[in-house]
Amino acid sequence: MADKRNKPASIIENVGAQVCGSAHLIVSSAAHVIGSAVSAVKRCSAPAGQDALTFFKGIIKGPVIFINNKRENAAEVCSRFKRRTKIFGVRRAAVMQWREHRLAVRRKGSMLASAVDILFPAASVCFLVYCVNSVMSTDYGVAVEYDGAQVGVVSGEEVLGEAQCVVADRVKYYDIDGDYYVTAALAITPLTSNDDVIDETTLAENMEGRISEKYEEKEAVPEPMPEEEAPEFDNGKIKAYAVRVDGELIGAVESYDEIESVLDGIKEPYDSGEYQEICFDKDIEYDLEEYVDEAQIVSEKKILDTLTGVESAPEYYEVQPGDNLWNIAEEKGMTLQELSGCYATYNGQVIDDLEHSVLRVGTLIQIESEVPYLQVECKKEVTFRKDIPYETITIEDTTLPAGKIVIDTEGKDGEQRSRALVTYREGTAVRKRTLETIIVEEPVSEIIRMGVGTGEGTINYSAPQFITEGGTGDYFWPVDGGYISAHQGDGIGHKGIDIAAPFGTPIYAAEAGTVIDAGTGWNGGYGNCILIQHDDGNVTVYAHQAELAAAYGDVVEKGQLIGYVGSTGDSNGNHLHFEIRNDGKYYDPELYVAQ
Repeated sequence: MADKRNKPASIIENVGAQVCGSAHLIVSSAAHVIGSAVSAVKRCSAPAGQDALTFFKGIIKGPVIFINNKRENAAEVCSRFKRRTKIFGVRRAAVMQWREHRLAVRRKGSMLASAVDILFPAASVCFLVYCVNSVMSTDYGVAVEYDGAQVGVVSGEEVLGEAQCVVADRVKYYDIDGDYYVTAALAITPLTSNDDVIDETTLAENMEGRISEKYEEKEAVPEPMPEEEAPEFDNGKIKAYAVRVDGELIGAVESYDEIESVLDGIKEPYDSGEYQEICFDKDIEYDLEEYVDEAQIVSEKKILDTLTGVESAPEYYEVQPGDNLWNIAEEKGMTLQELSGCYATYNGQVIDDLEHSVLRVGTLIQIESEVPYLQVECKKEVTFRKDIPYETITIEDTTLPAGKIVIDTEGKDGEQRSRALVTYREGTAVRKRTLETIIVEEPVSEIIRMGVGTGEGTINYSAPQFITEGGTGDYFWPVDGGYISAHQGDGIGHKGIDIAAPFGTPIYAAEAGTVIDAGTGWNGGYGNCILIQHDDGNVTVYAHQAELAAAYGDVVEKGQLIGYVGSTGDSNGNHLHFEIRNDGKYYDPELYVAQ
């Protein structure tokens, strides 16, 4: 640890000693040179006879001897400064050295020497500080010289390495031999305000630019083609633009400008921005120059006459709902006899006598007609919506009388959307290619229960709508007859009582009130069920009904018909599950009703 603490002090001591010694030596040498020069001038002004050679020797020899003598003095000054630094510290040693030097100058009595001896060390220290500060505040970069030219300044040598890898991957596209392109000269250079430090991408582009320039220079001087490789055309063929339709040559022209102009004019009326692509129904090629027979060269007009002409082509008509032969013939500008003689098929089967056959929807009738040789086809994306039909599930229910149908779940169609590329010809869709199909909403299956029960399972629709007697309790006995087949509790947490009765037995309201729920289907195991709110705060529950005779919101009187006994929901036989609730509690119905 002591060595580490003394290390900065040692450096400061050496620097201080060197500055003091150097200043002492420089000032003393300068003073001696000036004194020698003055003495020489005096000797020159002496009487003639003094040798001029002595003058020059004195000027040269004097400083040399003086400097040699002062070396020892400078070494002694440095040694003395180090000793004082160890004893008194750097600051006091420098002050002592400065005072001693100033007294020595004064003892010599030279005013000029005193001034120089004071100012010069100070100027030397300032100059040293300026140099160190300039070096520390200057930014440096690495200048990259490639192929005799500087291609940029980078922050470090690693940037050049990355750029070389990039250039190595790209150089395969150039006809360059060797790997000299990855060799570059580097030099440390101070950065100025006009210098920009670039990254490896820019450096690689600059290097590739040099390669490209050399490659272009090389390409500018074409190599002579060997005589045996020169193509020979001695069969009378000449260069022209071959015009092909669907791959078949229809002629060759010397220029295709007019053809291109006419074809663009045909497509122009359809270019309203509605379609994504506008083309022809046939593939046309006319801009490929090749060697053809002289006999195949024709005028552009002849080619245009073919492209803009008409041709006989079969047109198919698909019979739609409501069509008949008369309106089809009228639409196509034909007589009934002409239409009847056309070729027709239905589901791939040929119709021999179209006039006397049943005209079914979907029948294809082939009609001969003249159509343009080139027909414009326009393509665009269209979104289609389609309903997905729901499935119907029928369940046979022996608890329902034969022929009785109950819909447990109503069916609902789903929705499907498709995105397709549709091709139109004269406004009529001729092709459709589906690009994407998504199901927006799944269909809901319809569940139907169909009764297959015997005669004993019929509902007594002739039952009275009201009864005035129904047991001896505060509430009416809710069933027209029947008996208690299960009491509340029964060791299984039974919330009410079960009143067994034949299928279709009428059910009556035990007390006047308002229907607050009329659920059907499975309904949490309760099946077809009605809940009635009474004025005393109680709610009566009538579950597992075959059919409801009251609806939600109905105000019913005591003894009013509200349904029929059945076995819907979680039930093992025809019965009425009867509950009495109040504020979340279940009361024993036998305390309220009596048979």
